[in-house]
Amino acid sequence: MKTEKNVFASLLAAVCAAAFLNILFALPAQAAFPQEQAGIAAYVKLTGVSQTTFDTALDDFFDSTEPSDNTYMIGVKGYLVDDQPYDPYNYQYNKTDIHFYLGVDGWLAAYLLKDDPAAKIVNWRPGAELKNTLLEVALEDAIAKLGAAPTGEIKYHDFSAPASSKMTLVKESSPANDQDSEGNPIYHNEFSAMVKGTLSRFSWSMKGVATSCGDLIYGSIFELFIEGGDPIGGVCSKFGYGDYFYAPEKFNDQKSHIVSIKKRVYEGGVSGVFIFIYGN
Repeated sequence: MKTEKNVFASLLAAVCAAAFLNILFALPAQAAFPQEQAGIAAYVKLTGVSQTTFDTALDDFFDSTEPSDNTYMIGVKGYLVDDQPYDPYNYQYNKTDIHFYLGVDGWLAAYLLKDDPAAKIVNWRPGAELKNTLLEVALEDAIAKLGAAPTGEIKYHDFSAPASSKMTLVKESSPANDQDSEGNPIYHNEFSAMVKGTLSRFSWSMKGVATSCGDLIYGSIFELFIEGGDPIGGVCSKFGYGDYFYAPEKFNDQKSHIVSIKKRVYEGGVSGVFIFIYGN
């Protein structure tokens, strides 16, 4: 595949009906970009960005701005992750702060901070596909505001796992009151993801459907497991996010990553998007 210098390489492929999205990315080299602060990022090169548009076009776009100079600007804008109104008491659940970098040379990036779970890029708005991440939504909004045009496709890199070159997104769910063919309640949902290479980071965004977690000791209706180990996360009736950084382990065509969702309340339902970040 042909790529430009200083550009993320991207490959988007929806595989069958299992809701898999595979993305290939590579490291850019922008001197002013705050690599030490950034986590997962999406980039694109624009045409039509002049000094005039650079100075004025995003003045009322950002919620806040950070120190910049006359060659680049950095700003922050909050995005709702679903179609529910913003809840200031639960802002960490349904609103994600997207950080932007814009260079006067036309490079535009949308990124999360290094401490943010990678799965905070997941877009839970109705009708959104896996590839329609919040980073892509943010870039498209900024491009429209600038009145510029992209020179190529949107591309990704995870600065928290710089040795990685690929990312796979998987969407799974466990319905409320789920039963097997004999009418027995199902408390456990397991799936496997065949991602060939060294897994560096596993991240998840889980959305629960339940009324309360009040009677549960650990305050979680669902528990999440990977590779059969101890539970690494859970969720109640809001969103749950998390990251799991791996000691490097090589996976091949004969070894899958096994992810399990275990219900603690039969009447509850949960959907999850799981992100595998890995390399060769």
